[in-house]
Amino acid sequence: MALADYIGRFWAGAEVIYGVIIAMTFTSALRDLPFAVLEKMLVERTVYTALFCCMAWGVADGLFYLWERNYLIRQENRIIELSKSAQTEPAVSLVEAQLDDTVLRNVPSGQRQELYVKLVQFLSGSGTRETLSWREGFTIVGGTFIRSALAGVVVVIPFFATTDVDLALKVSNLLGILLLFGIGYVRALDREFVHRIVMAVGTSMIGIVITAITVVLGG
Repeated sequence: MALADYIGRFWAGAEVIYGVIIAMTFTSALRDLPFAVLEKMLVERTVYTALFCCMAWGVADGLFYLWERNYLIRQENRIIELSKSAQTEPAVSLVEAQLDDTVLRNVPSGQRQELYVKLVQFLSGSGTRETLSWREGFTIVGGTFIRSALAGVVVVIPFFATTDVDLALKVSNLLGILLLFGIGYVRALDREFVHRIVMAVGTSMIGIVITAITVVLGG
């Protein structure tokens, strides 16, 4: 199974966006370096720091996704076990806690409770879910790591291709924006072409604004 099968297509794409923003935040610090003598050292340190931060973010985020996934499985199993017991009220309460913050919030409270009771009745005949395997865990953590790290590589690679920092920075920013554009476009593949372009442009703009704010705040 792909990463999106575990954390959803939205968050799988977000990992690339995070990587681009992190890397661009670091590389933006290279603009107008005041000390030409230290330029090479500062560039190398900044570029490698950006790349390693993207990698660290991918691993950390993957571990959080894994933690959340295991927690949700335990909650589901708890609901199923309670559904099988004589005491169904705790199961209904847990289902309510899980589903009240979804589209079901638009259903009137009384009807919503009826749905939850029926759902618990259906779950009483279900088997419990197995916890995530090592392979599934590796898919989640490895998937977030690869997406974030590759996004960082795309942004910093111009600095390895040329010693002209100003040129490298311009190409780096362009690549980052294009990557954000691509992620936004892919997210809207199930929509019409115009909506895909709007989503792509919107994703690029959001990434640019967040990066700019982070730089201004000293991030």
